Amino acid sequence: MHNAIHFPIVQHLSVNDYGLYPGTPSKPGLELDFSPGLTLVVGTNGLGKTTLATLLFRMLSGPFDLSGNTLSSTELGGASLDAIQLSSRARSMFADRVSDRAANAVAVLDVELGGKMLQISRSMKTLTLSRLTVDGADVAPNEADLHGILVELSGLSSYGDWLMFLRQLVFYFEDRRSLVWDASAQHQVFRMLFLPPAESKELYEEERRILEMDSRIRNDRAALTRLQDRVAKDDEKQSQGEELGGRVQSLEPLQLRDEAKRAQLIKDIDEVDEQRRSLRRQLLEAEDHASRLQEQLEDVRLRIIHDQFPTKAETAKYLLSLLMLDGKCAVCSSEHPGLAEALDERISHAQCVLCGSPSNDDHLEQIPAADVESLDSIRDALERSRIRVEQLQIELTAASGSYEVQSNHLIQLTDQIKGREQLLSTLRQALPEKEDKQLQAKNELGALQSKVDQDRIELDVLTAAFIRRTQAFNERVQARVSEIKLAFGTYAEGFLYETVALKWTPRMRRLGQLQKIDSASFELDMGGTDFEAVHRREGPGAVSESQREFIDLAFRMALIEVAGQGAGGTLVIDAPESSLDAVFVERAAAVLCRFGRAGGPNRLMIASNLVDGRLLPELIRLGVPEAEQDQRLLNLLDVAVPTAAVRVEEGKYRAEWADILKQGFNG
Repeated sequence: MHNAIHFPIVQHLSVNDYGLYPGTPSKPGLELDFSPGLTLVVGTNGLGKTTLATLLFRMLSGPFDLSGNTLSSTELGGASLDAIQLSSRARSMFADRVSDRAANAVAVLDVELGGKMLQISRSMKTLTLSRLTVDGADVAPNEADLHGILVELSGLSSYGDWLMFLRQLVFYFEDRRSLVWDASAQHQVFRMLFLPPAESKELYEEERRILEMDSRIRNDRAALTRLQDRVAKDDEKQSQGEELGGRVQSLEPLQLRDEAKRAQLIKDIDEVDEQRRSLRRQLLEAEDHASRLQEQLEDVRLRIIHDQFPTKAETAKYLLSLLMLDGKCAVCSSEHPGLAEALDERISHAQCVLCGSPSNDDHLEQIPAADVESLDSIRDALERSRIRVEQLQIELTAASGSYEVQSNHLIQLTDQIKGREQLLSTLRQALPEKEDKQLQAKNELGALQSKVDQDRIELDVLTAAFIRRTQAFNERVQARVSEIKLAFGTYAEGFLYETVALKWTPRMRRLGQLQKIDSASFELDMGGTDFEAVHRREGPGAVSESQREFIDLAFRMALIEVAGQGAGGTLVIDAPESSLDAVFVERAAAVLCRFGRAGGPNRLMIASNLVDGRLLPELIRLGVPEAEQDQRLLNLLDVAVPTAAVRVEEGKYRAEWADILKQGFNG
């Protein structure tokens, strides 16, 4: 009995309050019916064709996907197929395209799956599930519950399989894998299509266990090699141990002595630095004190001069005061402390300040004794203050010199210590491990070797079981091979003039890096211009670009037909028009419309640019009855925000579309 796989059959999509698809005043938003057969979406670059196809995918996948490593891995069999949640940045893919960040935008998809009608509503801002109904009955909009419903109704084994199912069979995107030439991807696709869910899950989980064991053994082997090298090097060091140990023993006391010297030197430098700071502070205070005494001395001198010459002109008083200012000549600024001292002496003995003669004037004898005593006192204090300043300057110079010498010594000593430490470090690394540590390392080596051996035995057991299960799986697929080859031949020969056929071929498949197993997959035989008979095409590079596209498409159509047992499915194709010559276009359109024929079980959505050529007219001629054009044709010029190119050239685009319709409906 064949496994029952059900493909999603999309019925209707509506998009509301989304800035990219404002619609028209009479019909806002976007409404798209999917009648049995072809639905054609056309537009220009930037109008949202790929966005629409991606939206369909995200309505069915939600904010989940396979990991980036899985999608980009060379071999799908070596990657995890577990579903992961998209990042918040990725979930805003539709919000990023519009100015209001899709604040209120909601998309609603009606889809039939496994005989049940689901209605899925999602916020386009975050892809959050906002409403879910099954056969018209509301179900709590819980993402985990929806996953369970989709997996159960589709007949698959996990949500990761559902995501791969969508990516490999339902949606034909640019980042798809070339299934015909990817044996690893074929294995995973056939597993989910042709095994009951429980067996499919067990086969996948067994494969993951083997791959995890394979990875663990390789990591342990790498650690084992490192440990073996270390033990071997330590054994080699034993012969050199005494000499190296002697050098270390001779250097270590020197290092300890110099480190003690450095510690004491740092302490001494700190003390000298503190002394230097203290002397600077005291010198500043002494200089300030001397300056204030000098000011007091000048004040007393000026007062005495004023008293001696109460009737003299102010000019004379001023000149006499300048003569005594700080021991400098007011005329030439030369140092002349003797003059100031002489003046002070004359003032003290009541002599004339100009000539030094004894004066008989009464007012000269009336100089207050207190002023004379104050002058002497201040002069003595100033002298002592100046002596203190000189001594402090001498001490500060000595302290600064000592600080400089000791600092240089510290730098030299530190360099010596660092150089010796590097040498000691090198010597210590070259020393053999102590016997107890070496014994411990050898014990670890034995334990790790034993673990690797035991894991290898377990890996062999797991692989043997997996090989038996794979053989049973191959037999189950073998029972469907004829159907697949027949369906593929029908589609592929419709696309191509060359003879083309699938061959179910046993091959060695690598499982991780340590194991290989016998597996089987389809390979492609195809005729060609320079070949008399068909021959094996080993990879996608062995055929032209257009042949590669439609061979892979034919393979997917065949799998939908065979695995779905004729119940139908949905195929979404984004931009199939590249690399098609004029004659090939007609054959391609015929095969596409055969898969998506009106009234048939399948839904085929094709999103295409408004391109010059025969593809669009042929698709319309073969797949769109004129009476049904309103429901089968969506021109995004009518519902999407116009791009700059459309605003400028809208008339030309409209004329091109009118011409395409005319060619399609009038043959």
